[in-house]
Amino acid sequence: MAESNRAHIDQLNQAIEELEKQSVELRDLNSAYSEIASLKNEIRNSLELLQENNAGLSNISAAIDTTLEGFQKKVDEMYKDNKAFQKELDASIATRMDKHKSDIQIEIRNEGAQIQRALETTLNSNFNQLDSRMKDAFEQQAKQFNILKVLLAVLMVLTTGAVVGLVLLNIK
Repeated sequence: MAESNRAHIDQLNQAIEELEKQSVELRDLNSAYSEIASLKNEIRNSLELLQENNAGLSNISAAIDTTLEGFQKKVDEMYKDNKAFQKELDASIATRMDKHKSDIQIEIRNEGAQIQRALETTLNSNFNQLDSRMKDAFEQQAKQFNILKVLLAVLMVLTTGAVVGLVLLNIK
């Protein structure tokens, strides 16, 4: 009987040791799952940030489109105004052509060059400002994208490590 009790005690001790080993493995597995959940939340947050930045970039793009439409309207108005001015000037020139032909031609050339220079200066300035804004926005998004790539690489390494660890634990 004593041997039978001893055998039962040994079996209980083995069962308790096995339960302790499984408890440690389960604690390690829960820790790995917690880290994966944390990384998942970080990736989700990074994705939300990227989406916000994309929305911001879309807003900038829309603003640029609106600005360009405004510029186009202004250019069209200037073109119409210039055409109207040209018609008036042509009518005036026709009546005074005989008297002041060379003076009028010189004046027209000067006015046209000044208008062209003013338009070129305005357009160049506005396009430079738009280019600068777009470069800043793209640089900011590129930085955030690099951060996301690093986070994704870290997540992949941690996930691979966790899977390898789990496989090794299951093999043992």
